[in-house]
Amino acid sequence: MAHPSASWRRTRRWVSVTFALQGGLLALILTSLPGLKDRTGIDDTAVSAVVLTVLVFAATGSLVAGSVAPRRGSAWVLPPAFALQIAGLLALWFHLPYWALFPAFAVFGFGLGLGDAGNGMQGLTVQRAYGRSIINTFFAFQTAAAIVAALLVAAIGALDVRFEVAFIAGAVMGLVCLPKLRRGLARDPELDVTPAEKQRLPWRTLTLLGLAVAVVYIGDGVVSTWSSIYLQDTLLATGALVPMGYAAYQATVLLARLAGDYVVMRTGRAALITGAVVMASGGLALASFSPDPLLAILGFALTGLGLGVIVPLTFSAAGETAPEQMDEIVARLNLFNYAGIVVGSAATGVIADATSMRIAILVPAVLVLGILLVTRIYRERRVRAEH
Repeated sequence: MAHPSASWRRTRRWVSVTFALQGGLLALILTSLPGLKDRTGIDDTAVSAVVLTVLVFAATGSLVAGSVAPRRGSAWVLPPAFALQIAGLLALWFHLPYWALFPAFAVFGFGLGLGDAGNGMQGLTVQRAYGRSIINTFFAFQTAAAIVAALLVAAIGALDVRFEVAFIAGAVMGLVCLPKLRRGLARDPELDVTPAEKQRLPWRTLTLLGLAVAVVYIGDGVVSTWSSIYLQDTLLATGALVPMGYAAYQATVLLARLAGDYVVMRTGRAALITGAVVMASGGLALASFSPDPLLAILGFALTGLGLGVIVPLTFSAAGETAPEQMDEIVARLNLFNYAGIVVGSAATGVIADATSMRIAILVPAVLVLGILLVTRIYRERRVRAEH
């Protein structure tokens, strides 16, 4: 296997930076929602409306990226993506009334969608140049940055400092990287493809892979939003154990993504997806049936080990279905991400109210198993490597 050139190694470092920025800035927003709630005096329903605004505009941003990138390149998409996210963060520093939160979050959400799509496009372009799986590593940077950002917000809270300080920290990090960002990113191979060479998008395959992404984010939304509530209200965990389900989940997601590229090169993508699906489904089932908080935390940890690799490998498989239209495919696949988050976060509460939280956690365990029906789509296809 040929070694990538120095320019591609440099590009890989910059793409790692963009994934880290994306994870860190989003985590700053999400972990600061309690502070925003207290500052404005809004209730949980109002917070949900704000989050939904972010997701709707993120979906719009992803569609715009899918339209712009094939003509201008995903390297052109990412600088405005982070400029918009930084603008949204800085706007939230001010003591805005409730109605004014919506335009601020809409700006942030639009930048988030541009960033999610642009990162996916850049990551797959660099992976194509390397000729081997490296996509999990990019997602690992995103997860690690999210964990660091959450710890930063926690530290600021412990020091009794205004939570908005975290927004300034995130904005400064983004502004430091922004001037050099575009020069460090990759040129999309799609730019060199003439319209006559393009084919119809593989909608059937794209839809099946999109449903797999949605199911993963349903599971992720359940653990991220409801694991602490489940441990506290259903399993009567002590205060110290309540956040440990989410912490264990995030830690194993990071571990899975750090090891994912190494494992996939030895097992193949379809085999790794099969094992990951079984582990994630089993972890959710274990958490659902667990009579003990510690056993449930173990279940959430196993869930992270499984779910952590499925999304990166799904994007990798999707990019290979039509390499000459990779940017458009990534932008559309990205929409299933937001749909899954909405369902996972919102529908779980409805199911729990109608039945129980145990059933609500068991539902995504069954849905994740459905990915086994489409594992053949994950088989590697031969893609031209550029070194």
